Order: sequence, then structure tokens, then C-alpha cells
Amino acid sequence: MMNEYKTEKIKALIAQRIKELKGETSYTDIAKKCNIYPGKISNVANNKIDCQLSSLIEIATGLRVHPRQIFEIMFDFEDYYANLDGISKNKKTSKRK
Repeated sequence: MMNEYKTEKIKALIAQRIKELKGETSYTDIAKKCNIYPGKISNVANNKIDCQLSSLIEIATGLRVHPRQIFEIMFDFEDYYANLDGISKNKKTSKRK
């Protein structure tokens, strides 16, 4: 069985998180507080493009939040990594003999 990487799902959750942090603030107002264009902020928040870490830092700056808040998403990384490694989450043991 091949493990499924969830990069696209995680990226979508991060985009949604940016929208949550943005609230009713316009992309133009966020852009005025950082070094990134409103259209790019919109594209990231709507999961239309991949972006560099520097862009996420700029978006956090424009939102006036710590960059880690962008990554505070509802995703079970522990279970995901255990699955990728072939480990039972409950037993924390390998499936190897």
C-alpha cells in the first residue's frame, strides 16, 4: 500500500487559515502593511498559487500576526506521519517483523 502525501490538503488548510485571520480586512489594507501585492495575497488565501516562505511571512506581517498563526491548522500531523512511516498511532511500533 502506498502512503498518500497530503501536501495539497495542508496547503488548502493554510489558505483557509489566512482567510480566517483576514476576516473582513481587505487584501488592499493587508498589502498596505507589508511588501506584497493584494492580488498575490488573494491568490494565496484562495489556494490558487503556491508561494514562498517569504510571502507567508509578508502576509503575516500585513495581518499583524506571528507567522506561526498561519500554520495553526486542524490537521493531525502525528497520525499523518505515523501513517507515512507505517506505524500504528496507538502502539508506536513498526509493522516490520
